[in-house]
Amino acid sequence: MSHKRAATCGSFLTRHNPNPDESTEPKKDTQKNDMKKILLALLAITAPIFAHADLIWYEGFNYADGSLTNVSSLVWKKFSGTASPSDMFVKSKVVEISATGGTVSRQDDCYRPLAVTAGSSYTNSVQVLYASFTVICTNLPNGAGSYFSSFYSTGNGFFGRIQAFTNGTVLPNTWRLGITANNLAANPSNGGYPVDLALNTPYQVVVELDPNTSGLKAGTVWVNPIDINQTGSSPTETRYTSGDTIGLATTSPVNGFAFRQASSFGNSFFQITNLALATTFAEAATNVWKTNAISPVIVYQPTGATNFTGSTISLGAVVNGQGLGNLTYQWQFTNSANLTPVNVVNPYGNSNILSVDTSVAFTNYYTLVVTTPFGLSRTSSVAQVRIADAPVPPTFTVRPASQTIYRGQTATFSTTVISPSSGNPVTFTWYSNNTVITAGQTDSGLSSSYVLDNAATNYSGTYRVAVTNLYGGIVSTNVTLTVNNPQAVSIAFLRRLVDPTTLQATNTTTPYQITGIVTTLTNITTGNTSSYYLQDGTAGINIFATGASTFRPAQGDQVTFVGVTSSFSSGLELYADTVTRTYTSYTNNSSGNPLPAAQTIPFTVTNVYGLPYLATNLAGSLVTLTNVYFGTNSGTIISTTANQNVTVTNAAGQTFVINFFYLDLDTAGQTLPDYATSVTGVLYGNHPSYSLAVTKFSDIVAGTLTLTPIPLTTSLSGSNLTITWSSSAFYLQSSTNVAG
Repeated sequence: MSHKRAATCGSFLTRHNPNPDESTEPKKDTQKNDMKKILLALLAITAPIFAHADLIWYEGFNYADGSLTNVSSLVWKKFSGTASPSDMFVKSKVVEISATGGTVSRQDDCYRPLAVTAGSSYTNSVQVLYASFTVICTNLPNGAGSYFSSFYSTGNGFFGRIQAFTNGTVLPNTWRLGITANNLAANPSNGGYPVDLALNTPYQVVVELDPNTSGLKAGTVWVNPIDINQTGSSPTETRYTSGDTIGLATTSPVNGFAFRQASSFGNSFFQITNLALATTFAEAATNVWKTNAISPVIVYQPTGATNFTGSTISLGAVVNGQGLGNLTYQWQFTNSANLTPVNVVNPYGNSNILSVDTSVAFTNYYTLVVTTPFGLSRTSSVAQVRIADAPVPPTFTVRPASQTIYRGQTATFSTTVISPSSGNPVTFTWYSNNTVITAGQTDSGLSSSYVLDNAATNYSGTYRVAVTNLYGGIVSTNVTLTVNNPQAVSIAFLRRLVDPTTLQATNTTTPYQITGIVTTLTNITTGNTSSYYLQDGTAGINIFATGASTFRPAQGDQVTFVGVTSSFSSGLELYADTVTRTYTSYTNNSSGNPLPAAQTIPFTVTNVYGLPYLATNLAGSLVTLTNVYFGTNSGTIISTTANQNVTVTNAAGQTFVINFFYLDLDTAGQTLPDYATSVTGVLYGNHPSYSLAVTKFSDIVAGTLTLTPIPLTTSLSGSNLTITWSSSAFYLQSSTNVAG
């Protein structure tokens, strides 16, 4: 078996040569290459015959032409059913895989079981397996593609699915290979093996199925590899490993290898031979040798192009050879002034694709030198690239676009053109409502922009640009600029622009306009900022402005504020920054207006109303607590250096927190009373913590705490003292001294 397998490998290497211009090489080089191929074949054929314990089986499809399941004496089996047709065919020792519904429409799927045979290391258990085969694609699959072969488990189905697809390819008439998990039918999301493959060209594919490593259970695919890691000083062998686990249960070993003729495969057609299954990479890779004296083959030659300056031109070639993923690509050019090839610095790096700079007129002759990791090279045919100026007007590549903005925002119109460049300047002229405008224009080469800063509503209108060169001009179509005033809304509308779960602001880019009465006495933030509370007839909100040292409204002022919503520890706010957000603003309309009526709330307001109701209906508004006991905080002097939180109670022992701001000179330094009939301020804070913010000390209405004796009845039983009383207005909370 080893002799036969090696002979097949050698004959493959000498038989297949898809280079279309092989005969154009000098005769001496051709003979030299032929001798290398023959020598390699002889070395393979005359290799000693050894027992290969790592080989499970080799399949050369050495059957008569016909149905695979008929000619193979049932070595190959159908997945399900026995009815005709059995239409996976062998032809000239090659198995043909055709898409259902393709030009040659076939639908049977076949597999060959693995087996525990004498001398084989396969144990019919969960273990790493390798498959290798030669594949030629003659008809492309559809874009997403599908898998055409896989490992097979009678317990769990198909795994390590080898995919063919055209999505992600760079060059036309090419395809790619990848490997995916058992539940994926589309191409690998990250592109699979990173080399475009040519039609009608043989490729050696090696596939690993690893059900063990770190629980990943990964599949890996190589194309034309040298060895599993690539020996010597060359880089690690290029491979593609599935990003998905193969999904194989550890209790269900792989016990077969399969081919599939799928209905989701477009018009694809594959020819496959030299199939081997083994437990090691080296034994599976029947057509891979550690030294290969064959130069690479340029399957698709680069094609020349003629275009004008400023255009886009790319050259490309498809190359085949061992170490496919590790080939070295060097583009070169010559011209009439320099006959010695000059290496090109490719913006794509080491790539079979070259992007040609067309910023100036020139004619160059490009070739591609491809080198294998063994140091063997081949040079492509010549591709002529001619770039010239054309006596034509400019052509748009980017046109101005219509825009809708808010008053105070910036509008930018842009355009880019292609134009002959040598001594041929481009001129841009912008128009607004048919009038030439220049103040906001900036030109750079073949691009121009027109910027309107701090747009007013009267900037709304039509805009266009005219572009000219020495050969003529073009004019863009009219586009429109619409400048809207920010939408005037109620504060209740803003309070409903919150996430229902987090209760945080959701729309932080659209400006809104509100008008209301300032309810806090002084600024409650520091630095060059401004923070007050504003309330209209629907709700209240914090207004916060950056760079607003001159914005210091008084309590009772009517203010119109334009900003965007945001969330802070103080709760929902409308935010303005007239420098970076020029569409925001704040205007003081009038003074001395009556404050909105405060709503009386219970100490247990969070439990009574719930957090969502507080966030959308009460937060930011004036509220009042009644029957307020300051307890141990009685007589405390409010801090003049730091914000201060004070916990108060009511007669029932329920608690609430009151905030004082040290920047508020009306409250800082004041002494807290024992008791207040009412305390009024803004319901301050954010989900889930709320408090009462007082900025005017007179909003704490102190009262006289009248103490009425409550008769107590005591009884002593042994060492237990029982105290009872009849009044429901008294609750014993704690005592530090019960002696007496």
